[in-house]
Amino acid sequence: MRLTILFLLIFSTSGLFAQLYISPSEKSDSYIYAKDRLIFVQKGIDLTKNNKKETEASLYLRKGSQLLQGDKIANLNTGNGSISVFQKGTSNAFDYNYWGLPVKVTDEKQQLSDYLNEPLSTTESRTAKLISALEGHSDPLSISNRWIYTYSGTSYSNWQYIGDHFDLLPGEGFSMKGVNGTNFSEVEGEKINSGSAQVYDFRGTPNDGKIELSIKKDQVLLVGNPYPSALDLDKFLIENTASTGIAYFWDSKKNGNSHYLSDYEGGYGTYSPGSGIYLPAVFKKYDSEIGTGETGELYPRKIMPIAQGFMIIGKKDGIVYFQNSQRIYQKEAPGFSLFKSSEPLNSSIILNIELDSTYVRQLALAFNPYSTVDEDHAMDARKMEEAKEDISWSISEEDFLINVRPKRDEELIPLNIKLKKETSLKFSIAEFDNFNPDRVFLYDAKEDLYFGIKTGYLQIKLPEGEYKDRFFISFIENLPSENPKTDPQISEENTGKLPNILLNTIDIFQNNQLEQLEIKILYDTELSNLQLYDLNGKQFLNQNFKAKEKEFNFTTANLSNAVYIVKVKTTDNIELTKKIGIKN
Repeated sequence: MRLTILFLLIFSTSGLFAQLYISPSEKSDSYIYAKDRLIFVQKGIDLTKNNKKETEASLYLRKGSQLLQGDKIANLNTGNGSISVFQKGTSNAFDYNYWGLPVKVTDEKQQLSDYLNEPLSTTESRTAKLISALEGHSDPLSISNRWIYTYSGTSYSNWQYIGDHFDLLPGEGFSMKGVNGTNFSEVEGEKINSGSAQVYDFRGTPNDGKIELSIKKDQVLLVGNPYPSALDLDKFLIENTASTGIAYFWDSKKNGNSHYLSDYEGGYGTYSPGSGIYLPAVFKKYDSEIGTGETGELYPRKIMPIAQGFMIIGKKDGIVYFQNSQRIYQKEAPGFSLFKSSEPLNSSIILNIELDSTYVRQLALAFNPYSTVDEDHAMDARKMEEAKEDISWSISEEDFLINVRPKRDEELIPLNIKLKKETSLKFSIAEFDNFNPDRVFLYDAKEDLYFGIKTGYLQIKLPEGEYKDRFFISFIENLPSENPKTDPQISEENTGKLPNILLNTIDIFQNNQLEQLEIKILYDTELSNLQLYDLNGKQFLNQNFKAKEKEFNFTTANLSNAVYIVKVKTTDNIELTKKIGIKN
């Protein structure tokens, strides 16, 4: 029977079993070595430990191989044998990864090193060492036990140390710092550690069945993919209605070099399955409310790789659960699934707000016909961290990073701005996805002014304070014709009903028919300065205005056909830029 199993794995795309038993004979070890394969077992797996150290495990998952099992409540996997599955951590001895454990924690094994190993060959590994030193190292694999924690609570003090007593429930996640050094030995063509990227070998009885964890309202819980397969994160988040349905991922500055908390630079990226959007983390130091100027990377999040850990927040007291129907076979690959690491299904806008030229806060606005203007499960994403200086969407007076709502022209979508000091803010659009409105505006309710930011940026300076119900984002998807009576698509009754949005802003227009740039100020201020650049930074115009000019035309007949940048400043210290295309 064992020979038949091996034959199937070598010559088919997957191994399919109702039940799976693997045990050595008196004469030889028995194991399955799966390379770039899916193994599916409908019921349970019984594994018996092999005799030789070189082939001790019963089931080896290599080169993206994964194990899926049929729906069931209990974990029916038994035996003293183990599976062996690799995962790579992407941090050095100063930085954290968040993990989940794909194998079952047993009463007789109470150290992380009972489950975590250093690969030596395709089938052989040796137990990782747990050391009390501040920094771990790669060869031999030695992990500092000082940084192994789990988390459940609402404040920083709720981190719980588990370095010496690893008794996690299935599905609970843990933090662990990486290791320094290198290990250039190779398994299946991959180096064990080419530098700050250690391959770990998880061994044990595979987790299976429904896995439940308690959660309370507003509680933050560190969880992790508990299976030796990928996890459909969208399905997990949408099904778990006791949580907000949003996942948060720790990310930090690469190549950190300090263990002092005050030196940590990092933050939490935010993923909303209802929008398909992941917003990278804004890095801050632990004791600072201000960003460091760096942000995390943009990772695909829809499919969760083996052993990836992440945070969730409770929406109400209840249970969150993992189950086999959430498992999926998806190998890690750029654009699909990456550790420490969806394309949006909806139309969306990513808004950039730069604070004092120091750091950029990104906010996502997505449109879904099944959403509401209030908080929707697995759609709207709350901020993970409180801050005295930041910008967010305001939903029911709470702070959100991802706002999913129905698409409504001219609707005012509120922002909440908190500033510790006088701050220069620069608003611009980072990207549109499946959405191309004619105009996007920042609206200042106090001044009753709309500023177009679709193709340029708006820079304003605000004093210290909190600004609620003053600044809003709005858009017009399709503008009426300039001469509605000649447009057969616009009826007589709609003639002249251009929205007020167009009546009190700064209009920057390249009139290629007349070969001129046209500037109009449509509210109570005047031009102060006008500049024109090409994309290489060469300046073609720098005009100061002493008279109270509200309109200005500049001939572009002598300029080459290209894209240029126009920068307008007004006497009330508003700065607006826009890209124009000159076609003579």
